[in-house]
Amino acid sequence: MRTKLIALAALVSSSAFAHPGHDHSHWLSDPIHALTIVAILGVAAVGVFFTVKNKFSQSNKKED
Repeated sequence: MRTKLIALAALVSSSAFAHPGHDHSHWLSDPIHALTIVAILGVAAVGVFFTVKNKFSQSNKKED
């Protein structure tokens, strides 16, 4: 529980988002941010897929 609380605090702290050298005026800034969001959504989709697949396979085993 303590580890989860520390991880949550690190993720939502403002120092995690603001760091030197992060240039939002660079022409690649928008595509990089878009690709980051797509990557995060992809990882989430894979996680949901495998969770649903695991639950579906467990329910089929119980019926047999």
